[in-house]
Amino acid sequence: MSPSTPQTMIEIGQAGAFMSVFLAAVGSTLGTGVAGVAAVGAWKKCYSQEKPAPFQLAIFAGAPLSQVIYALIMMILINNKIQMAGGFQNWHICLALGVLTGIGLGFSAWFMGIASAKCCDAFAETNKGFTNNLMILGIMETIALFIMVFAIILLNTVKIPGVAAAVEAVAK
Repeated sequence: MSPSTPQTMIEIGQAGAFMSVFLAAVGSTLGTGVAGVAAVGAWKKCYSQEKPAPFQLAIFAGAPLSQVIYALIMMILINNKIQMAGGFQNWHICLALGVLTGIGLGFSAWFMGIASAKCCDAFAETNKGFTNNLMILGIMETIALFIMVFAIILLNTVKIPGVAAAVEAVAK
């Protein structure tokens, strides 16, 4: 069943655009929550052992936030595609890209938070390996970047009725 009006199609496509941010934010919330709890626990352990509490744990706790920025980029690009002439006819692609991008980014952020929690524990215990820990988080960050880039590539292959004909007419 297809939506009945162009306005409804636009709204569904915009809902997909927002879903990328919403789902990524859910994953970032889970990831920063897990990592933040681990950082607080590690700091408590440091204080109880009369050791200095490393500030670097805040970096680990905040690592899963970047996926929301990637989702915001996707939301803007999807919404721009919808706003183009005739873009409402591609509502289903915009909805699917928004939802799937959000899910991918959300899972990336969530598992980055789990890894960040382990980084907090290890670094607070030893005060060593900060760069190594960041490299592992960087590998996980790369997955999020791949998701965003591949979604952008796919979004840019979506043809907008009327635009191709106009470009062709100008080229002649």
